[in-house]
Amino acid sequence: MTKTLKTIAAAALFAAAPLAGPAAAQDYNWSIQSLWQAGTATQQSFERFAEDVAKRTNGQIKIRALPADAVVGTAETLEAVQMGVLDGEHNAPAYWTGREPGFAILGGLVGAYQTTQQLLDYHYENGGLELLQEAYEPFGLYPIGITTWGAESLPLMKPVEHPSEFKGMKLRMSKGMFSDVFAHFGAIPIEMAGTEVYSALDKGVVDGADWGTLSMNEELGFHDIAKYAIYPSVHSMSIADVAIRKAVWDSLTPELQQTLKDAVRAFADDMADTMAKKDAEAAEKLRAEGVTLIDWSDEDKKTFRAAAIDVWKAYATRSPFAQKALDSQLAYMKKIGLIEE
Repeated sequence: MTKTLKTIAAAALFAAAPLAGPAAAQDYNWSIQSLWQAGTATQQSFERFAEDVAKRTNGQIKIRALPADAVVGTAETLEAVQMGVLDGEHNAPAYWTGREPGFAILGGLVGAYQTTQQLLDYHYENGGLELLQEAYEPFGLYPIGITTWGAESLPLMKPVEHPSEFKGMKLRMSKGMFSDVFAHFGAIPIEMAGTEVYSALDKGVVDGADWGTLSMNEELGFHDIAKYAIYPSVHSMSIADVAIRKAVWDSLTPELQQTLKDAVRAFADDMADTMAKKDAEAAEKLRAEGVTLIDWSDEDKKTFRAAAIDVWKAYATRSPFAQKALDSQLAYMKKIGLIEE
């Protein structure tokens, strides 16, 4: 734990001392920090969620929808919630892979889903959310629900019509499942901060970058330099959850619990719809500006997914829970025809 986080925790615990009177048992004022920068479309969707919760509960639950780094660093939110520094987090479970490998499996399998609806259906209708709740239990958090911002695009300096054409290309991406899959096709993964991506593309340090959706990449100016992109993409579709302390969740009435579940589910639809619309607008704009958007064939998508499956299976051996999480998703993907029996 950092010294700063310890100091903030002490202040938070003092501020969180129980209040006298019936209002303390009935009203909730939560600070929940997201992984999104202030002013972004995803953060604005999170803020709409907070407003929706207040309306649905008639003001009984009020949420301060804080942007990334408002109180602690993005990689510190889990611990901050545990300590009472934050009341909750809206963050990517994949960040906690070092604590439990199953978070990587549930947080966003490389090359798995082709639509946001498939991913949302897995979590909300086919057991994914229950597994995520199980993963968080040892840490004292309860994920109420999940959201996704859709399939991330891949800005490129040269066209890649087939997965085999990644050979020799230097790609900015995080270590782990992502880099392992692309390395299978001969790419050279390079890890760097997101703030360095624009300069790295501009100077030719990298030939492409795994960062965000097409509209996110366009907003950051990546396509001022990178005149190609794989879109619609299948390489990455991650999730972010909305989680609070399990003890707080258990103290809520069943009615409030259901209201929060409904609100997060509506939030998931709002974010998915918002980003899909923005991506479509970005696609139209970029095509008009001469950017080539490459849609892989179904055969190429299968080739990419086949390589990804080998990496999934390797990661699943890292813990019994990771294997359980993968078996669940494999069963679902077979059920909807994404992979063969």
